[in-house]
Amino acid sequence: MIVADCTIRQLSRHVRWLPADPTTDRPILGAITGTAGTLMVDAGNSPAHAGLFLAELARAGVPAPSFVALTHWHWDHVFGTAALPVPTIAHVETKRAVALMAAQDWSDAALDGRVADGSEIAFCRDMIKAELPDRSGLRLRPPEIGFTHELELDLGGVTCRIIHVGGDHAADSSIVYVPEDGVMFLGDCIYADIYREPRRYTLPRLLPLLAALESYPAECYLPAHHGAPLGRAEFQAEADLLRTVGAIVADCGPDEAAILARIAEHRGAPPTQDEIDVMGEFIAGLDKGESRI
Repeated sequence: MIVADCTIRQLSRHVRWLPADPTTDRPILGAITGTAGTLMVDAGNSPAHAGLFLAELARAGVPAPSFVALTHWHWDHVFGTAALPVPTIAHVETKRAVALMAAQDWSDAALDGRVADGSEIAFCRDMIKAELPDRSGLRLRPPEIGFTHELELDLGGVTCRIIHVGGDHAADSSIVYVPEDGVMFLGDCIYADIYREPRRYTLPRLLPLLAALESYPAECYLPAHHGAPLGRAEFQAEADLLRTVGAIVADCGPDEAAILARIAEHRGAPPTQDEIDVMGEFIAGLDKGESRI
């Protein structure tokens, strides 16, 4: 269970992070600081969220961000952009999506209409309304700097590699890897596609993503809506669960009884709730639906 915490924490020599808050779907925010500047990871789900992070950096004596990197286009990672008067970096598809979002109407009526026509989901609408009851002054600032595969920043004694990895959750997903500290900000890349009902995973997107993530010798991973960072063994256990259940579903098709029996046989114990949930997400993904961007 995620416990809301508004205090920035130091993870490693160069990396700090602000915990997620599920009350209004605030993701983890991060800062990587070197002698030449600070990179902020994600812009927050509102100007207030971004402002909290800036205040926490100042309280900790950390220089304000010189750049912001967005991990993907979803509202909870980009609604704070206008409160951050520094250049924003994003994959070119994230850049395109945020520019489209900046031109949209975010009133209650418009949000409700988009849920009705299927271009938005009820969960995001409800969280937007909870975080920002009054959106009359909401402004989004599209990223100024775009990249296609990878962009590297030297912050002075520490390197940030911003790498496009894709995945089911959002095709534009990028990670931020800090090799000197062995830290990787995952954004939401390892989560399921939430924009199709029911939410879903697909092996053709998941397997290359996991292989890409595992190719870097990180020791600490920050998925944006987890309660705490994951060590390498914890991350590997999550990756193995996804791979195993995905492979069994691919072999058995939508036969839940057969899938559950295979999972139980594989682990020598009844399936866990996590495995049952992931099974449902892979079954939903058998129709090969496209993720939204």
